[in-house]
Amino acid sequence: MLRFWLSILAVLCAAPVAAQDIRWKSEQMSPGDVVAIDQSSGGRINHIYRGVRRGAHVLESVRGDAVNGPVTFTTFMDGDGNQLRWLRSDGFEIRYEPHDCTRTLGRCQYRQTNSNGQSEVRLRITEATSGGMSFDEYNAAGQRLFGGQLDLDERGMAGSGRIDGTQGTQTFRLLGKSY
Repeated sequence: MLRFWLSILAVLCAAPVAAQDIRWKSEQMSPGDVVAIDQSSGGRINHIYRGVRRGAHVLESVRGDAVNGPVTFTTFMDGDGNQLRWLRSDGFEIRYEPHDCTRTLGRCQYRQTNSNGQSEVRLRITEATSGGMSFDEYNAAGQRLFGGQLDLDERGMAGSGRIDGTQGTQTFRLLGKSY
């Protein structure tokens, strides 16, 4: 009988701990919520939550100090923060099928297609960290394109971190948020 309980205890102790939640908590967002980030390449950018349109959560991103400036790009996401579509102000667009795997733990494959008709399959490997997440992204040939680490706040919004790849390293610093 003692062996039975020891084996049960061993199984319970060996069971994996639930993974940290890296999803973006869209249910806690309200239209007008803002997160301001300083990018080492590009300066300040404000990400403004605009609500839900046609089933996608919409973030408009504005460069500079004012949140009411011209929109640089718009991101359409699912409720967990995976990107479905990215639209630049000049009309250039990228669509992701089923999504871009940003907030999916482990291995996740997707297809991205841009408005020029270029399409490619990518693999993203994402792990939870104590303060957020780390990731690496690869093309279909298995070549690493970029990777990095991002801190996440209590709502799953990305803050400080870095991304490095073939085009160099970019760092991000959380300047502030207004919820």
